[in-house]
Amino acid sequence: MYLPKRNTLGWRYLWTISTIITGVLLFNFVWSTYTIRVNEYEQQKEKAYILTEQLVSMRAFIAQNQDRINYDSTGHFEYKHLSPAVVGKGVGDIFNTRTDYSLKQTRLGVRNPENEPDDFEKAALVSFLTESNRKEYFGQDVIDGNRVFRYIVPLYTESLCLPCHGGPAGQIDFSGHPKEGLREGDLAGAISVSIPMESYYATLADNRNSMILFSLILLVATLIGILFTTSRLVVQPLQMLTDKVLKVADGELATSFEGFPMYGEIETLAGEFSSMVTKLQDFYKNIERKVATRTRELEVANLHLIERQNALAQLNQKLSENNRYKSEFLATVTHELRTPLTSISAFTELLLDEDMGPLTVEQRENLLDIKTSAQQLMMHISDILDMAKLEAGHLQIARERVDLNDVFRMVRRSMSAIAFQEGVQLNLDRVKVPLVYADPDRLRQIIGNLVANAIKFTKEGGRIHVTAAAEQYHAVIKVTDTGVGIPAEKIPHIFEKFEQGDASMTKRRSGTGLGLTLVKLLTEMHEGQVHVESEPGKGSTFFIRIPYNGKGDAKNV
Repeated sequence: MYLPKRNTLGWRYLWTISTIITGVLLFNFVWSTYTIRVNEYEQQKEKAYILTEQLVSMRAFIAQNQDRINYDSTGHFEYKHLSPAVVGKGVGDIFNTRTDYSLKQTRLGVRNPENEPDDFEKAALVSFLTESNRKEYFGQDVIDGNRVFRYIVPLYTESLCLPCHGGPAGQIDFSGHPKEGLREGDLAGAISVSIPMESYYATLADNRNSMILFSLILLVATLIGILFTTSRLVVQPLQMLTDKVLKVADGELATSFEGFPMYGEIETLAGEFSSMVTKLQDFYKNIERKVATRTRELEVANLHLIERQNALAQLNQKLSENNRYKSEFLATVTHELRTPLTSISAFTELLLDEDMGPLTVEQRENLLDIKTSAQQLMMHISDILDMAKLEAGHLQIARERVDLNDVFRMVRRSMSAIAFQEGVQLNLDRVKVPLVYADPDRLRQIIGNLVANAIKFTKEGGRIHVTAAAEQYHAVIKVTDTGVGIPAEKIPHIFEKFEQGDASMTKRRSGTGLGLTLVKLLTEMHEGQVHVESEPGKGSTFFIRIPYNGKGDAKNV
């Protein structure tokens, strides 16, 4: 096997591949460890939740059957000491002796000292009192030197609890305890569960060790395979080809480029070198005459080149000034338009919150119009700036693995108010497709521009539906509307700059004519495709194909 020498192309190639693979494996290790830790933690929480629900259900059953328990067949009352609290305490004690878990009833003012809350349980009870909508309290703790998972759920006073725990406060109930004076819905106590976490940490350690071993094996096997393949197919043939080229450079024009293994492009390159050497042999005989002729031609060409260079220098100076003016203009537009628009949106939000006083229906509608118009104007400004960046070659995309559901949520957040204001129903489905390789902000801009275009051409009461489906190599995003549709003769031109629909067919709001152009350009920057199907009077459907792996080969569509 060929072992590359230090600072050679093979060494740099191997080092680069090794670094990339190691980085990927390290990221996978960290992410997988985190995911396993979260999943295991959720399982601990789920087990604790089930235990508490079982005990709460048992207490509810005992409470519902108190009359059957405490009254005999003749209607004589005799307290059997089987209240929900007593039964819960007994079941918890039996459960605690048979398992490593701990199941306990507790409250701030206990009747039974064994139910006295510890510090963790006191914190939970206080949080239930201060946060009325809190349904659970959980976390890790250390009990007697052992790490445990603590899970606590609140118990609230129900109508069945009032005979023992209701009013008047201080009156002795039939169990012999003073009543607390609780009312229906008051916090009555909590169920506390403690689960040992030894198996949790053991599972994490096993998974971590397995992933480390697998990653090392995969790294070594991959590097050996790359090293062998590169050596066999690339490095050795290139080295032999280099030796023969050096002989030709030393003047040995009779050198043959045959007799050693060559594959693919290297074989083609060797053939071209062989053909070149043959031509050199033919040209060598009259080289002096051609050199003199070429020298004269070069002198003339050099004079023309100097003239062109002078003209080009002047043109470059003008272009540089124009580019500077353009940059200054864009910076001014960004500051002078975005800043007041941001203020308009912020002050509109403040007015809509009615902090400065109640609003009439007409005032609220006017403010919503202002807010929607500001958002649309901000989108138009962003389209203009992005188009300028695209034409200047400064717009870049930062691709990563993206969940389309996250993008749909961002689009819904930014476009719902505009759709509502226009009386259009906007639906974005939750989809199950693989992650796509895309810039999430630019993908949101693509879908948002399509939705904005659909709103503009959809009458009040219409619908816009956004969904996605999986193909073999692409995720296909569909934006369907019930708008006016597009005439067949206009479909080939709708993605051109400043192409606007018929003004008589749109709503009162118009656009910059750049939205669909940006959709097409940004989609192509993602190596994807876009097309539209439409019929006048029956709406339109735009299709966006985004590749999963960043290689949008058209033949894979």
